[in-house]
Amino acid sequence: MKFSEVIGQNNIKERLRQMVKESRIPHAMLFAGTEGTGGLPLALAFAQYIMCNNRTDNDACGNCPSCKKVEKLIHPDLHFVFPIVNPGDGKAAVSEHFLSQWRNALISNPYLTLNQWIEFIASENKQASIFEAESSRILEKVVYKSFESQYKILIIWLAEKMNIHCANKLLKVIEEPPRDTLFLLIAEDTHNMLPTILSRCQQIYLPPIDIVSLREAVDARTQINESKVNNILRMAKGSYVKAMQLIEKSEDEERWFNAFVQLMREGYKANIAGLMDWASEMSGIGREKQKQFLLYSLQLLRENFALTIAGKNVAYLADHEMNFSKNFHPYVTEKNIELLTDQLEKAIFQIERNGNAKIIFLDVALQVSKAIRIK
Repeated sequence: MKFSEVIGQNNIKERLRQMVKESRIPHAMLFAGTEGTGGLPLALAFAQYIMCNNRTDNDACGNCPSCKKVEKLIHPDLHFVFPIVNPGDGKAAVSEHFLSQWRNALISNPYLTLNQWIEFIASENKQASIFEAESSRILEKVVYKSFESQYKILIIWLAEKMNIHCANKLLKVIEEPPRDTLFLLIAEDTHNMLPTILSRCQQIYLPPIDIVSLREAVDARTQINESKVNNILRMAKGSYVKAMQLIEKSEDEERWFNAFVQLMREGYKANIAGLMDWASEMSGIGREKQKQFLLYSLQLLRENFALTIAGKNVAYLADHEMNFSKNFHPYVTEKNIELLTDQLEKAIFQIERNGNAKIIFLDVALQVSKAIRIK
């Protein structure tokens, strides 16, 4: 990864470049910043810049053999340690057993989060850690001579996940590593790290990403209107990860709104064929998305009921929701609000228990059709 691909953090990039130009690279560095500010991408870009055979004053070349290998995460002098789950198969709990998944996950998303990583290795119900066995593998790796680069570089992602035994065993090697060995640690919560580890690293604090750089990154990934972009940037608070999550949520909510409108219109017309098509479509979107839609629909119904009984000032609706609700809310009354919400809550309960989604959503459609036409 090149510096030009890291979002914002221009002052830190310049500081890292100066370290290389002046040949004063610390043997242990800690990139400390909240999720989404770019600790891992910066460490990768720094490693590539150090190892590049033809670097410029500003960046790695991206074309030399070393750059190509770093970008594929296969450079023999670049090593990774990251949180894993204990495989429980008698093998040592070390990162290298997950290296193939790590490369795929990181290449596709350099701003990887811990939750995304755990989901990627299909271990949602397990705690991730950097186990004691990892320290032995690290000590073995650092005694090797470098193969191609001047430096051996070891990147430890989410160093706060090192358990106490692993951290204690690494104290001496982090303080006095073999010649031309660099440790690049990334942490999102330094309060959970041993003070003795922190004291052995030169710490670089990553501030929130500046709003201009974050806007450019958001604009490159999606096309949404200016008002939504401004709201997303404000709520993201300088985190690229948070911005992407908000965009996904915004896109999902637009999808849920359209599905809600379709259900209510087909339901009011008692269009059985249309309701069956709607139920079939909703049954294929996955259980988590189905729950999100049902929860969104519950909220929208409650806001429309508030409009019916108290007027506009008590409803919390986006502009497009309000435009629809101006005409829709009279159909949500004291006579049917309980029936409508009970049906959606029942559907959530059934989805959570792995019920047949097509049957569940067809039942929702038919019951909503009856309730929405109560006068």
